[in-house]
Amino acid sequence: MNLLLLLALLLPIPGQSKQASADEILKHGLELARLGRVEEAESILDQGRRAYPADERFLVEMAGLAYRRKDTSLAKQRLRQALRRNPKHRYANDFLAALYLMERNLPAALKYWNQIGKPLIQNLHIEPPLNVADILRDRSIMISPGQLLTLDRLRATESNLDRLGVLSTYQWTLTPQSGDRFDLAFRYLPAEHSSRGWLWKLAPMLRGLPYQAIHIDRRNIGRRAMDFTSLWRWDPNKRRIAAAFSGFLRTDPRFKYSLSLDMRDEDWDVTSTYRGQPGGLESLLLRRYEAGVHVDIAVSEKLSWTTGLQITNRRYGQHDGNPVFADGWSFEMPNRLAYELHRWPERRARIDVHAQLTPGRVLTGAPSRFLITEGGLSAAWRPGTNEEGWLLTAHTLAGATFGRVLFDQYFQLGMERDNDLWLRSRAGARDGKKGSAPLGTTFTLIQSDFTYPVFRLPFFTVRTGPFFDVGRISDRSHQFGSQGWLYGTGLQASVTVMRSLTVRLVYGRDLRNGGDVFYTAVSR
Repeated sequence: MNLLLLLALLLPIPGQSKQASADEILKHGLELARLGRVEEAESILDQGRRAYPADERFLVEMAGLAYRRKDTSLAKQRLRQALRRNPKHRYANDFLAALYLMERNLPAALKYWNQIGKPLIQNLHIEPPLNVADILRDRSIMISPGQLLTLDRLRATESNLDRLGVLSTYQWTLTPQSGDRFDLAFRYLPAEHSSRGWLWKLAPMLRGLPYQAIHIDRRNIGRRAMDFTSLWRWDPNKRRIAAAFSGFLRTDPRFKYSLSLDMRDEDWDVTSTYRGQPGGLESLLLRRYEAGVHVDIAVSEKLSWTTGLQITNRRYGQHDGNPVFADGWSFEMPNRLAYELHRWPERRARIDVHAQLTPGRVLTGAPSRFLITEGGLSAAWRPGTNEEGWLLTAHTLAGATFGRVLFDQYFQLGMERDNDLWLRSRAGARDGKKGSAPLGTTFTLIQSDFTYPVFRLPFFTVRTGPFFDVGRISDRSHQFGSQGWLYGTGLQASVTVMRSLTVRLVYGRDLRNGGDVFYTAVSR
């Protein structure tokens, strides 16, 4: 019976010149849905979609039927298909945005609401009030009551807040009011908590104690997001004193400056990584003093530029006379551009790129110029609808030096707390001495991992998952380098306490040479 009815609607009747109109098919499908005959209604609407592929109304109504069956994934898929036919369809945009808001995916909701002039902010609630100067707060939050909340305003605000560094974590809550108006609530957890007591105030300072170090920090000085951070390490093989002070020019969150001082006294063991003489160097002494000033400029909500000047003096001891170990001064002018290449709010995915050019000059012996280049692409994806669920990340990094550079300017691929190029199957130190990771003037590194929160409490979270890394590093003089590609896999875990201290645990397996490595690090 239903088949005959469907044919009567879709096929021309003898003596007539055309089949049933889209309006007639749509009306019949909606009538069946109203009577609770959902499967028949979906069949009629699907046939109408096939007969009139440019008419988005069939897909919109089919999305409603999918939502009634609690299949929100299919509902979103059909709404996106409808919007490809008519991007300005008001009901489809509103429906799709509401579905994403139910999943606490505000950026995706704004993407579709903004196409129909929603949402208009009625009230903005910040709970608790931001502990920064009023002028800095007002310049950081680019959202005001009476404004249309756009995705660009949200991203600019989040970029400013992240640059301030006074928040541990935060979230936005959008609540519908009358008409197209909404209330927006901003709730956050401060980076520094006065209510934790003496234990939680002491814990960040002592986070480096397992590594013979302490950190003395002062955050948000004068409620102007000015920070002082320092590291004091007494490890006899890698003594280090480092301090940095940062703040904002003219109390503007778009312009951040930092002043830094770094002094090191290290004993390196490069017996397995230096081929300049038989057996390498078992005890290479390095004393290095560096001072720098940097400015980080938020060009837009997607683009940032960091520039500055660094002056370095180094002294080497117990080496073989190779010019790469020359004493003396050098200066560098690092320039780094970071850009959000693309973001898929619906998929909770984004791709970022960065490039860094560091021209400089060695003032040791015959003065010579050099250039250090580095670039990379990073991708992050949270499959599913849960912001705290699975996280897949991938990073591709590459760098090269041109001209004369000295040993302490070389890249190294390995896990070491003073190094950020982690090949997670190689340790950067042996028996407490740096130098066991391969070094060189040109490198490629690919990192990938997949983590999941296996344990979560209000103030305690454990994420774990597998990783796979690939890397290669070489040296023009052939005295350093990895002599081929390196491969590693393993398991990593991160334990976050009170959202302010993170303990990182890594077990890696070297797939090329064999051997296991276990490494830990603690950070804020």
